[in-house]
Amino acid sequence: MLSSCLLKSAGLLSIGLALAGCSLFEQSGQTTVEGVVVDDVTGQPIALADVAVLANKRSSSSSAFSQVGDWHPTDAQGRFSFAFEANGATDYVLRADAPRGSTQYLSAPKIKAGRKNKNVRVPLTSISWLQVHLRDVPPRADALNITVSGFLTSVTVRPPQDTIFYRPVPAGNNVVGWSLNGSPTVSDAETRIPYTVAGADTARIEIRY
Repeated sequence: MLSSCLLKSAGLLSIGLALAGCSLFEQSGQTTVEGVVVDDVTGQPIALADVAVLANKRSSSSSAFSQVGDWHPTDAQGRFSFAFEANGATDYVLRADAPRGSTQYLSAPKIKAGRKNKNVRVPLTSISWLQVHLRDVPPRADALNITVSGFLTSVTVRPPQDTIFYRPVPAGNNVVGWSLNGSPTVSDAETRIPYTVAGADTARIEIRY
């Protein structure tokens, strides 16, 4: 009899813990969010940005997040505060957008559904630019082309040609690589050029080949 009662108590305790776990980790209802949008490199607040909630159902086979509701503007100090109705079976993140850049999905902070989320820092990656000046200096290169990489899409130029092009790059420390292709006299080994660019700024490098 005693053992039966203990088993029943243990069963009720297990159910209670399971329900508590659900209530702790899968809450629904009103969710408040307060925080600030900051530059992901300097940590400084970014004024006049917009913040949106993105959601993805855990039962979905897709890892893509979709926007929930409207954009919420920040003030002159980059601060924001709003509320929305959340579903406990859904994952939520915050994304910021501004003329100078946006939040990368991998760095978007997670939001706990059905709770008060305070002091949330939403990192924004500023759009920066790289100016590349290609100079085919004498003696002229006998390569078929030159390839420059280090951004979303590499650039291939057929020499002899001097040219300047621009590419968007993330702020911070970056590396450009370039190599000559098809030359019977010059190695096709890649040359790497490190550079640093501030957010919303332009870095300039020259490649002489």
